[in-house]
Amino acid sequence: MEPMTPEQIKRLLQRYYDIPQMIDEEWATIRHCQEERGKFSLQSPNLSGMPTGKGSTSDQTANTAMRDNCTYFDRQIISCQKRIVRLQEQRDWCRVALETLGRAERRILELAYMGPKDRRQREKWSGRRPTWKEICAEVGFSDAECDGGWARKKASALLKELSELSPQEVFNWEAF
Repeated sequence: MEPMTPEQIKRLLQRYYDIPQMIDEEWATIRHCQEERGKFSLQSPNLSGMPTGKGSTSDQTANTAMRDNCTYFDRQIISCQKRIVRLQEQRDWCRVALETLGRAERRILELAYMGPKDRRQREKWSGRRPTWKEICAEVGFSDAECDGGWARKKASALLKELSELSPQEVFNWEAF
């Protein structure tokens, strides 16, 4: 996984809580492709020269068509598997990167970009996200201590900080 830009991290944070559902959807697509692929069976060509009857699929053209369908489903399954791996990498990177932050810093990012963990609450939240001033207050700063711009600047600085983390820094294998 290569380093991400602050904007990419922002988009990742916005969908972080949805990644498990996205992975489940990819698995459902794989299962569906496997079921559909199983409906096609290739028969060996009739080499006897005897007619095989109406609707027979032992001719080469029909076998080619079925093989193309099987190949299509195989490609779809491989694509889904690659997307699952990528989603898992993104989820893991984000989880570990967020753990490098302090409680208040993580809370700023949660309020600004991630929203509630519950999907239904997050759908409501995305219609009316907290203002920067509300985020500032939620983190524990009064109006006198910071203006609304402080939280926005802090969130921007945190995104930049996370973008500077390389995958090797996030996944320090010696720590595991």
